Amino acid sequence: MNLFLVFVLFIIAAIATYFVATRLAMYGDALSEKTKTSSAFMGIIIGAAISLPELTSSVTAIAIDSPDLAIGNLLGSNLFNLLALAVLDIVYRKEQIMGKTDIGSKLYIYLVIVMTLIVVAGLSLTLPASVFHIGYSSVILVFVYLVGIKLINKKTEEKVKRKSRKNEQYNDFTYKKVLTRFILSAVGIMIVGTVLTLTADRIATETGLGASFVGSFLVGASTSLPDAVSVATALKLRNYNMGVSSLLGSNAFNIMLLSFTDVLYLETNIFRHASMSNIITTVSSVVVILVILYSITRRNHRTTFYYVLPPLTIVIIYFIATFTVYQMR
Repeated sequence: MNLFLVFVLFIIAAIATYFVATRLAMYGDALSEKTKTSSAFMGIIIGAAISLPELTSSVTAIAIDSPDLAIGNLLGSNLFNLLALAVLDIVYRKEQIMGKTDIGSKLYIYLVIVMTLIVVAGLSLTLPASVFHIGYSSVILVFVYLVGIKLINKKTEEKVKRKSRKNEQYNDFTYKKVLTRFILSAVGIMIVGTVLTLTADRIATETGLGASFVGSFLVGASTSLPDAVSVATALKLRNYNMGVSSLLGSNAFNIMLLSFTDVLYLETNIFRHASMSNIITTVSSVVVILVILYSITRRNHRTTFYYVLPPLTIVIIYFIATFTVYQMR
């Protein structure tokens, strides 16, 4: 297959990801109505579901012996997710969505910050493997993720114990039908995610671009399409908290997936194969998530000009990181 056909296949897979993700987001919203759960809890479920492209992409990268691409895909997807949130924040600037989130979104931010800092340590420090080839960072990431998710679920579910929700939008769908279509959409996301990785790796080889660059920004941006669609759908429904929570939940799940890829890569600790560009991507993510934390915790009802300064800062940070990683290829 020549390079032109590879590019065409990559573009088709990216477009397919978008359309399948639209269905995934819709049925995820339907599940939130049928199950009467909190927005933050549904953020966990939807966040994991829309992370399936990142999962299949990274697993495929391991299968083709490209560990740096696997790491770059997950870390790059996280940074692109935050960019998508910033852009949507600008689009919905009049609603000032960051000021309408609750404790669930704040707890997600704290969890993502802690997990990202653990990744920074794992990429920067030379640590021995703890169990066979699996690094200490991977073990800690899984533990922190599970504890954090349990705490977030506990804190948010307490607020909805007495809350009754009406199924007005999806009365024509039964719970079984919604669940079945949600699962089928998730499987579809897994398939196109695999195609994205295979074509991206071929593009990296044929064009001379570094695997980490393609993984961080080309595949990362494409596999992040479900995240952007999910957030946009939630914002249209004025469920601002679920939109933010699902994206942050996806980021936390992506970071945890680094541990999964570490288990699959049987050679050595996968963090030892990360290039310097992945450290740049991770540090940039920490800075961006701190800006988002400021947006959520600052005083509400600011003028539109001052409100958009944080998301504009995120956009600038993203493109600086992109340019830096590209120069390091």
